[in-house]
Amino acid sequence: MADPVRTRTDGDIARVASLLQQTHAALGIASDVVRAAGGVDTVRRMADLGRTLRALRGEADDLAATELGAGPQEKDRESVLTALYVTEDVARIGVLIEQVGEIAGARSSGPRLAAPVRVPVGDLGDACLRLLARARDVLQLAAPPAVMDRDLADVTARQRGLSRLLLTGGTVCPVRDAVDAAVLGRCYEECAHRAAAMARIAALLREGAPQG
Repeated sequence: MADPVRTRTDGDIARVASLLQQTHAALGIASDVVRAAGGVDTVRRMADLGRTLRALRGEADDLAATELGAGPQEKDRESVLTALYVTEDVARIGVLIEQVGEIAGARSSGPRLAAPVRVPVGDLGDACLRLLARARDVLQLAAPPAVMDRDLADVTARQRGLSRLLLTGGTVCPVRDAVDAAVLGRCYEECAHRAAAMARIAALLREGAPQG
């Protein structure tokens, strides 16, 4: 007979993995739009982003309603706390990705970011997506959370490099481009840290679950 605690834990981990998958999809769309030069495809991709974000938030809301609704039981403490941590991170990630999308949308009818900042911003976005994929692997492949460390350090280093570029006169670009690049960089970095936190919470849940 299956252990009910283990079954519940496996379900909680699967939900977090699904949220990370949807986060990866949403951020991937937003990053693609940032790179784009506008046009019909950008309009379509923005619509895709809206749908993906709604799906992400809907799944997080379902998790909150299930675990944080009326009368949680003492025996469900781990699931309740996991939902609390994860839904707060997802809510913030949704805001961050929405900011990325808003910047991309505002630029959709005009020029892309100037090349001196477009390249490091794009590279930072790619690094964040790699971290998100690694966070998902921690749950789907039962990998140790430490496998995220290198990718997380890469995101942090790239964000510091972007800030240095913008603040020390290391590049020439319009002020608007510098502002957008700075905001995008902060969004990507926080997204990565929030996603890593989600994976670590679910990994702790797995660690404490009955084996076998």
